[in-house]
Order: sequence, then structure tokens, then C-alpha cells
Amino acid sequence: MCNRIMVLGVSSHWGKRKGFDDFVSLAKELREPYSVVMVGVDSNQQKTLPGNVICIARTDNTKELAEIYSASDVFVNPTLEDNFPTVNLEALACGTPVVTYRTGGSAESIDDGCGIAVDKGDVEGLIRAVKNCNIKRSNASGIESCAQQFEKNTKFDEYINIYNSILP
Repeated sequence: MCNRIMVLGVSSHWGKRKGFDDFVSLAKELREPYSVVMVGVDSNQQKTLPGNVICIARTDNTKELAEIYSASDVFVNPTLEDNFPTVNLEALACGTPVVTYRTGGSAESIDDGCGIAVDKGDVEGLIRAVKNCNIKRSNASGIESCAQQFEKNTKFDEYINIYNSILP
């Protein structure tokens, strides 16, 4: 049995707005048994990261990305501003709980059964949430239930019903 805990961050373009600085601060604080992985970092950003961060270049390969999400124990999205981040939904669809800030729509896709939201900019809160986030191993059905809320056919039917309800 592997005792490593893989902490994942994914962004198509890491920057201050996407929480790059806060993710780096988180990585600096996490030691064994945590492995920190960042997907989407560029070569210049790689040079500034702590030595315990495993860097993966941006990928458009959905199968590869799904495998990375699925292999992770917790997904961290420290976005400072976002409307309804797809990365949170991708993590949930792969059975991976989400730790995020209460910013924009970031926390709207999670509940106690599939993730933890902390106040914006609270890096210590992120660290505590990651260390307390054993949801994947103990509550796979809760994560699946969260993910099912956003299943495309279900959402499509909801949108059609809303549309029909406002028609004269």
C-alpha cells in the first residue's frame, strides 16, 4: 500500500490570479508523506518552484489529464477569482476531492462530501484542509454524488426545463 498523498494543482496558465503564489506557499509547507504536482507550469515558473514540486507541462490530452486527476488524493484550486472553474468539476468527475478558496463560483461545485472551501488568501487554511482531506479514501460515493450534479445530460434537461418554463 502506498502511503504517499498526492496533492494536485492544474491550470492552463498559472499566474497570480489562478493562485500560483498561494500554491507555491502550500507546497513549501507540505512534507512527507505529501507529493505535490503542478500541471500547466511553464519553464520559467519551474525554475521558481520548491524542489518538492513535480512539474508537468500543460496538456490537451484529456485521457492523460483524467489519469493525473484520478491518481491524485486531493485537488487544490487556490484561485483568487473565477466564475465556475472547470478544473474543480474535472477533479470531481475523476473521483478526486477539491480544496479551494471561497471565491467566485469556485466553492459552488463542492459540499462536505466532496471537498473543503476556505477563505480567500488563507494559505494556512489550505494547508489544514489538505491535511484533513481524507475524503477520497473514506467517501467515494459522496464525491460521485457531487460530480453527478453536473452530468451533461442532467444539466441539459434542467436548462431545457428552465427555457420551457419562461416561454409564453
